Amino acid sequence: MQVPRIARRAALCGALLALVTPGLAVSETPQGAACSPFGATQADRTGEWASCLDVAVRLSEAPAVGKQARVDIEVRTTAERSDLALDVRLPAGLEWVQTPAGLRAESSVSQVPADNGKVHRAVGAGRADRVRPLRLSGTVRAVAEGAAEIRAAASTATDADTGSAFLTVGAQRSTFGITARDTNATAPADQGTRAHAHLAHKPAGPTGASAGTACATGTWGYVDHTGATRVSANAQVAVYDADATGRHDLLATGLTDATGRFRLCFDNTDEDGTGQDVYAQFATENAHWMIQHGRTRKSYRFDSPVRADLAAGATADFGAVKPADPALMRGVEAFDVMNTAWNWTPGTCWDARDTTCRKGRINWAPDSTDGTYYSLRENAVHLAAADPDSNILVLHEFGHAIMDDVYEDDFPPAPDCSPHYIHRTSSQGCAWTEGFATWYGVMILDDPTFRWPDGRTRDLEGPTWGTPEWDDGDVVEGRVLGAMIDLADTANEPGDTCSEDPLGPQWTTFLNHVSGTFQQFWAQRAADGYDVGAAAQACLYHNTIDYRH
Repeated sequence: MQVPRIARRAALCGALLALVTPGLAVSETPQGAACSPFGATQADRTGEWASCLDVAVRLSEAPAVGKQARVDIEVRTTAERSDLALDVRLPAGLEWVQTPAGLRAESSVSQVPADNGKVHRAVGAGRADRVRPLRLSGTVRAVAEGAAEIRAAASTATDADTGSAFLTVGAQRSTFGITARDTNATAPADQGTRAHAHLAHKPAGPTGASAGTACATGTWGYVDHTGATRVSANAQVAVYDADATGRHDLLATGLTDATGRFRLCFDNTDEDGTGQDVYAQFATENAHWMIQHGRTRKSYRFDSPVRADLAAGATADFGAVKPADPALMRGVEAFDVMNTAWNWTPGTCWDARDTTCRKGRINWAPDSTDGTYYSLRENAVHLAAADPDSNILVLHEFGHAIMDDVYEDDFPPAPDCSPHYIHRTSSQGCAWTEGFATWYGVMILDDPTFRWPDGRTRDLEGPTWGTPEWDDGDVVEGRVLGAMIDLADTANEPGDTCSEDPLGPQWTTFLNHVSGTFQQFWAQRAADGYDVGAAAQACLYHNTIDYRH
């Protein structure tokens, strides 16, 4: 049954956003669990990220370097009783003076740029119920300047949630939150940069400007959540003349190429008769997608140092550069993940049938708590601060945007999706929309694994009949997802002999029709003349979907 458009213009949220520590309980609530998710009825995000737990983190003050502050953590639950595993993390710029009662302190190396090389953890257990939340307090000291996030995770055998407090530590004065300016600085990057994916480069627009009497060149990159230095392709580059009067003249624009490199040439006559004083500005934006601040809705921009009085015929080589602020690396990584999606997705628009392209918009900030979901009302993805650490999570959310674009804003109903879980029963509509979104990311990354920002993982291809904890049928998003993976992959298990091009039958049927369920998609695939015979049916059956009758 079709529901009115206005009733369906609610948001689609992130898959299973229970961000817990590896080794703690997996937080995917079974069908019929005796609790009601917090936040499941918010008008514009109907709660795929909702949890039966709610974690809040508060600081008594924002401590300057050498100063201390009290950290208060509250964990609420809607269950009768919740036995909790707890994990509270500080980045390198903060340290524990006193850990919360009952938790033990430990430190480890971190490759995530925002952690600045190390995390200080306080881990342990606790208990909460519907009437009595768990409340803990500890004391932290600021030991270095810079952006910092205090992150607390609580999990049970069936559910989890995280809470964060953000601050910017200064030598004399600190502030709450992490401020990202309209334009930010660059810093030298390692020379051993590499591309994010092996896919062929697909330019996202014009890649250069007309030749002039001087040029600027360089390479734009970032450090990803694993500590690897990577290049950023298809990023917007502008070269400016920094006039002494304060007015900066735009000289040339273009995009970085597959290696993150640019070369832009321009007229080199300055208004005072000398050479131009040039700098390069990089942006997380191009004609087809952008990473924008969740509050300002502006893309992130980064200015190189100025090269003064560039001689006629000379080339200013700015070298390999990256964001100077580690807190902003995640935004550039999200942009580059979108570039990988662009390279994989066929056509000159996200919807290959469009002639006027819809721009993909990702709202993110280094202190964002507004995520994780896709808003049908805004046609935009909303990411929480740490979400870009999970490439599959970014692509899952954008998979919802792709479906919404291709279906011309006629997104299918998805009942019982608030919240939803990969391995549990929801509904045919929820299983289809969520399964497709994750399949989109799996195909792009060529990795049938869901990887959460905390490092926790779930195998998406292996489960079959009798896999523990997995429900069966096309009302389970993981089963729909597994069937779509097995139709396309070449890593075949017994009963799975399919290996079709994912951009062939599956993508073409997706473009040709508006499907409300995977069963409807399968019938439309048959109508399009694609294989739904015994071998294809066996690949579905391997994933507990039986359409043989």
